[in-house]
Amino acid sequence: ADILRIWVASSNYAEDLRIDYSILDQHAESYRKIRNTFRYLLGNIQDNYIERNFEDVMIKDLPDLEKYMLHRVYIINNNFHKYFKSYNFHNLYKELLNFCTVELSAFYFDIRKDLLYCDPIDSKKRSECILVLNIILNCLLKWFAPILSFTTEEIYRLINNEEGNSIHLSKFIEVPKNWKNDELNSNWEKIKKIRDVANISIESQRASKAIGSSLEADIQIQLKKNFFNIAKNNDFSEICITSSASVIQYDEMEKDINVVSKKAEGTKCPVCWKISKSNCQRHGYLEN
Repeated sequence: ADILRIWVASSNYAEDLRIDYSILDQHAESYRKIRNTFRYLLGNIQDNYIERNFEDVMIKDLPDLEKYMLHRVYIINNNFHKYFKSYNFHNLYKELLNFCTVELSAFYFDIRKDLLYCDPIDSKKRSECILVLNIILNCLLKWFAPILSFTTEEIYRLINNEEGNSIHLSKFIEVPKNWKNDELNSNWEKIKKIRDVANISIESQRASKAIGSSLEADIQIQLKKNFFNIAKNNDFSEICITSSASVIQYDEMEKDINVVSKKAEGTKCPVCWKISKSNCQRHGYLEN
């Protein structure tokens, strides 16, 4: 039933509506990606959902990546209210689907999965990530409720098993204005460009069979000054999911960004799978 609701919401009302099996198959694939996003969120909070008071979130204490994701939540929530009030469900659905597939699955989840799976349960950075996952889950449920009425109701009852309320009786969210951070957003758009170039370099190594996964790579990121000043304080081995990464300023280039990747040397940590010549700094030992 929710696949048909996606078809309705994603259709452009200014044109004649078209439907056939191929169109429904496309929407079924989109629905699968959305459900996988919810599954990732539920799995990593271990169904221990806690609805947060957004005003109590100490955003200044969070890592920059988490601050950036909360900024994106603020922007999308503003767009949600704008689209919803004008009955523009077509663009609303497109923005939410893009958030799930591009900004969450291919970016935030991809970067943070190492921290979620390898760090101690009570580590500060992991707890901050879980906090943001709780917030994102709450927001996605409220945003998707008018479209995926059955799926969001099922998830809402799962995480609120002691309450008899329906998600369709709850209020839409209000996001604090201090989550908005245009400067941080501009910085992370540049960091994303660096990550994209790094991924191309890593993929060329994989295509030549020099490495298998990205964790088998070491990368050197060469940047002109405008990018270097933003990137120098970030851990690109975490952002690009490599064993190590160095960032240097190099102004004698035609391009703003250049990335050189090579096969990492050393021994693999059995916990995080990063390769180094000395003991793993996070987990303290090497594979025998």
